[in-house]
Amino acid sequence: MSKSLTVEAVAPGLEPIAEPLGGGEAAPGMPGAATLSETAHPRLRRITLMLVDEQPIVQLGVSLIAKESQRPCRVIEATSGEDAIDLARRERPDLVLLDPSLADLLLADAVRRLGAVSPASRIVIFPAHVTPSISEAAARLGVHGLLGKDATPANFLSTIEAVARGEQMLEGEQRDALRRAAAKLNCAPLTPREHEIIRRAARGESNAEIASAIFLAPTTVKSYVQSALGKLEARNRVEAVFKLSELRLL
Repeated sequence: MSKSLTVEAVAPGLEPIAEPLGGGEAAPGMPGAATLSETAHPRLRRITLMLVDEQPIVQLGVSLIAKESQRPCRVIEATSGEDAIDLARRERPDLVLLDPSLADLLLADAVRRLGAVSPASRIVIFPAHVTPSISEAAARLGVHGLLGKDATPANFLSTIEAVARGEQMLEGEQRDALRRAAAKLNCAPLTPREHEIIRRAARGESNAEIASAIFLAPTTVKSYVQSALGKLEARNRVEAVFKLSELRLL
């Protein structure tokens, strides 16, 4: 099931006015509105954001947070992959927030088919938690962003705005996940590179093998490993791997 929800608030003392979507003609039955964000930021083009998620609480949360955006934002919703494909074909959304755990479509198939029916849509993967496997999938599939559902409203809005401007937002969410993990361990956060090297070490790769795979000198890899061990207060790689696995970062 899919539906459309406009989350624009009318500024006090202003009457709603017709406004075209995306700079074109206004869609039938979908009048625009003069919004608080529009009057404060008249140059920000209104966007259509499609949320693909089956959880009503997530739909409600996204709609409420979108109201606070400086950019006028129309939210449309789909609760399954197939509904999302049909809705994207009709609406051509600017952005897609895509749950990677849909019941009816694998993530790779959903990304591919959304890109086929709406090539200009910018896709942000929207998982319950950002894990290394999700980060790798996002990079492999060439999506435009990665945003965990545990993000703060401010981080949510900044990510959506950055992607709407044409930026790619992948590493930032990984850094946030590493910072949250560090807070739980009461230690300094790993950098994405340190994290990658420890994950490769967890798979049994030697320093030389890691260096060859990511185009670094073996001595540089060794320095990254020692830095990561120091931050994690781990005596060796095994202990570091154990700590990261407890936080679902492997």
